[in-house]
Amino acid sequence: MALAGWVPVAGTAALLAACAAAPAPSLQPSQMLPGERETIHYWQEMPDGSIRVQVRSNGCTTNESFEPVVMMDSRRGWSFTLELRRLQPDHCRAFLPEGVELVWTRDELGLPRSASVRVINPQAPTPRPRY
Repeated sequence: MALAGWVPVAGTAALLAACAAAPAPSLQPSQMLPGERETIHYWQEMPDGSIRVQVRSNGCTTNESFEPVVMMDSRRGWSFTLELRRLQPDHCRAFLPEGVELVWTRDELGLPRSASVRVINPQAPTPRPRY
């Protein structure tokens, strides 16, 4: 699905340029960027504005395993989406059925404090351990 009107953002300077620029051509982030779109268990915006995401892991997954891609919807003002793209596969062998939780701050993502944000990665239910 093409995302007409979406502008990739890489910090405040790019954000300001995106606001002043004409609408961007259609983007398909999953096809245009390195890495693979990650299926996540869930995501949550924390009270301080940071984004917490639970992802699958075999024991070696960290924030550096991902490239967070932030896009601004030029048609909707301060509305942003975040897509996590896995750059480094996790070849470790730990048993972590619930995966790990990773956190990114708004500053790390280049998101304004007052902007709305949502994570657009596909979601799969979190496996629960059986006791």
